[in-house]
Amino acid sequence: MKLKVYIFKRKQLILAAIILVILIIAAVLLISYKTRQTLNTINPTKNTIYADINNDGKNDSIIINVDEKTGEYIVDVISSDGNGYSLEADSTIKSLGYYSNYWPLKVSILDINNDKNSEIILQSSDKKGPILHIFKCLNGKSEKLASGRYSIFGMLKSPEDKSNIIALGNIKNNNIDLKFLTTKSGKLSPQIVPTAFTLGKDTLSSLITFIQKEEIETCNLNIENKLVSKIYKGSFLDARLIDAKYTKYNIPSECIYILRTSNSLNRKKESITYKARFSLIRYDNKNPDYRITQLDIIN
Repeated sequence: MKLKVYIFKRKQLILAAIILVILIIAAVLLISYKTRQTLNTINPTKNTIYADINNDGKNDSIIINVDEKTGEYIVDVISSDGNGYSLEADSTIKSLGYYSNYWPLKVSILDINNDKNSEIILQSSDKKGPILHIFKCLNGKSEKLASGRYSIFGMLKSPEDKSNIIALGNIKNNNIDLKFLTTKSGKLSPQIVPTAFTLGKDTLSSLITFIQKEEIETCNLNIENKLVSKIYKGSFLDARLIDAKYTKYNIPSECIYILRTSNSLNRKKESITYKARFSLIRYDNKNPDYRITQLDIIN
């Protein structure tokens, strides 16, 4: 009888060891997956993102601190070989942004140059509004590829040669102004796109106006009726274009955006994030018309 009890316990130990190994593998895979995602929330303490930035097969560390006195973000990168460096803010803005519980720092890690090395994109804010930085990190140092007060960022493939196109945008007088860039010799240079390459910016502008005013008549919002009830009044913070599809004429037929907004609930500002799909409903070589066909709250 004792022998049977001993064998049973041994099987339990073996089973527990197998489960532990499975959990460790799952955790490693989860960390690997998350390094390619966006970090939506930064708490007012040290945060570390692990990602293979320089394509050497080893994870590098992006360490994000918040200054306890000022609330300003401090971002350092420690490469897998132990070398470290800091990401320097735009010389005009003079900050990577400040911590906010309703407008947290967003970190994206993308290969903008198509060179198999990843760039770091920071979307944050200060009292004056949105801040965006794009950093190239290579050979133990960082280089700013772009920065400014942009509230809209997107990376999409060119329908012609599959190169990366970077879209930067901000809102001026209730209209969205888009700037297009492409990579040349490791740098970002202006990119000329067709007039019809609007990425649904008028529809995006109308959606933002509606979020801030909730007056569908005045903002000329083209949206399926069943989706209107999902929109809460608030303030627009920033947006990112995450996907675009094209017609056979190389015009975007569908654009998907992630929008961050703030909403005052119970006298406290909270963030609401939407995923919006814009579908082309009428082609015009100067101003194609898009309709909001999907709108989901994702946080």
